[in-house]
Amino acid sequence: MFISQDLLIDIAKDYLRRLLRQTNDIVAVYLTGSVLGDQAFIGGSTDIDMVIVHKEEPAVAREIRRIKSNLSFDIVHHHQSLYAFHRRMRQDAWLGYALRNHDAIIHDTDHWLEYIQAGVDSQFETPENTFARASKFLDQARRYWFDLDDDDETPFCDWLNLFFKTVGDASNAIAALSGPVLTQRRFMLDFPARAEAVNQLSLVGDLAHLIGNDYISDAFYQKWRPVWELRLEECSKSAQCPPNLHKARKSYFLDCCDALVESGSYHAILWPMLETWRQIELCLRDENNKGSTESSRSNAPEDWLTFAAEIGFSPDQKEAKTRELGRFIEKVRQTLELYQRDYGL
Repeated sequence: MFISQDLLIDIAKDYLRRLLRQTNDIVAVYLTGSVLGDQAFIGGSTDIDMVIVHKEEPAVAREIRRIKSNLSFDIVHHHQSLYAFHRRMRQDAWLGYALRNHDAIIHDTDHWLEYIQAGVDSQFETPENTFARASKFLDQARRYWFDLDDDDETPFCDWLNLFFKTVGDASNAIAALSGPVLTQRRFMLDFPARAEAVNQLSLVGDLAHLIGNDYISDAFYQKWRPVWELRLEECSKSAQCPPNLHKARKSYFLDCCDALVESGSYHAILWPMLETWRQIELCLRDENNKGSTESSRSNAPEDWLTFAAEIGFSPDQKEAKTRELGRFIEKVRQTLELYQRDYGL
């Protein structure tokens, strides 16, 4: 059966009706992400992103709920107090965009959320607020980069984790000048349009080279896909598994990358693999450090290092990669400075 956008929203509303019968502390509920657009599915899989605002402190901050093998809920829980100073969210690239869509509300007590939305939406697109959203990502990227460049004995796995977090923030500094935050699955699909919007198309090639896209091929993917799937499954069984890697989301990543490979979009598969791999490594390394027996010890950290080495990341390349990332961040900084001058900020 074809699953349309309307059906996804109906599924969300049906879940909400059942939830409201169980609790009376829900103030508002709104949808975010791809479910509100026309590109929800990649490879036949997607999720329904939902934010639930509570009167009381929620028991969990985020949860994943399976709907079917290729569809799940990704639910974020907020306490109502988070929205007390809602005008500040004009400078929040995550929640700000989520709150602007007036079609997103599926539950609102006494029009409380409509009032919040109006305050966020007003002046959201002004150059001052746009620049502030982008600057937050750039500032974070520069702080991370200084830590990367510190000549200490940081374990290489920790260095890799920080490197790709820095790349993500630097890229989102560009993306935030013309739209919302880049998502994991569409990161390299959407970045070119964001770079072009600020006349910086050269950054697309810089980013691709920086993360190792030069090494990606069908043979590479076919070699690493089964290992990646195995580690995703292993991580999902861990008590420390992050919500993003919940077992219900395995198809969300695998089906996406399979479809991208089938369409020849090899440039887009590496980022979702990298982002999930580094989370897997952190999770299963922690499991190993908690005293696992030799027989139950995970090889995921070693697999991650081998994967990284095959896309150009090894300890002897740290200095070169750090310099390359520094040049990328400098180009991002110059782009933001140009935006600032153009608008007299």
